[in-house]
Amino acid sequence: MKKLVIIFILFFFIKGFSQDSYFLGKTNYCTPQDANSKKSFETAFLALNYPKYYGGVTNLLLKIAEKDPKYCDAYFMAGYFFRLQDMHKEALAAYYIADSLAQNKAPIFKQNLAIQFMRFGKVEEAREKYIEMVKYFPENPEGYYGIGNTSIVLGDYEKGLENLKQAENLYKTSGKVKDDVIYMYGMLYTLKENYETALPYLEDAYSTYNKDDGFLSLYALALIKVGKSKNDEKLIKKAQKTYEKVKDKVIAEEIRKKLNSEFS
Repeated sequence: MKKLVIIFILFFFIKGFSQDSYFLGKTNYCTPQDANSKKSFETAFLALNYPKYYGGVTNLLLKIAEKDPKYCDAYFMAGYFFRLQDMHKEALAAYYIADSLAQNKAPIFKQNLAIQFMRFGKVEEAREKYIEMVKYFPENPEGYYGIGNTSIVLGDYEKGLENLKQAENLYKTSGKVKDDVIYMYGMLYTLKENYETALPYLEDAYSTYNKDDGFLSLYALALIKVGKSKNDEKLIKKAQKTYEKVKDKVIAEEIRKKLNSEFS
């Protein structure tokens, strides 16, 4: 299942990643001990839209953390700027320190740390962070969504679907359900080999994800399975047309094998 990490997981975590008002620069989860720490920390947010300053701001944040070692927010933002520079090992270390210092007060720290764990294939560690989110922040949909996402790799699809439903209900209370949720339902049901249930979700997600090879591979598989089971020539032709788009593309090996057996 490791290739599913590469093909699917990072797409979901990045595409579906929801940040909060923390990036307005006014929230602190740890109280700085040095009087100048908070003022220096707040200047970092001014550089978020200016990549040429990322390196300098990262160094500034590390200096703040060195002078004020219990200031979890400085570590977190250093990690965030490391990530923006594709320095993912450094980001992971900084996020880990920030989450430890925050003592379960900062859901966004746990979420970012989980994403970094996933980048390195540490799925179980990421799952643990999302379980902690659900425990300490049960009204935050991102914890449930994250558990659903990790189930793609861990293979406990039913648990993933249960948590995805929880996330969906919470998203509904704050606005529209994310397209990523619809797609993930389709993915989990396809991986669970419940193709008839999966297909309507994939149909609903088609307009958003029809350029994504991972999506199209799942869509082709669901179409051909349902088409053959119902002897539906229209679905079978649609499946063949979809398959043609991905047959020479890099897709998850498990899905590739199933497609090859259906279209060979």
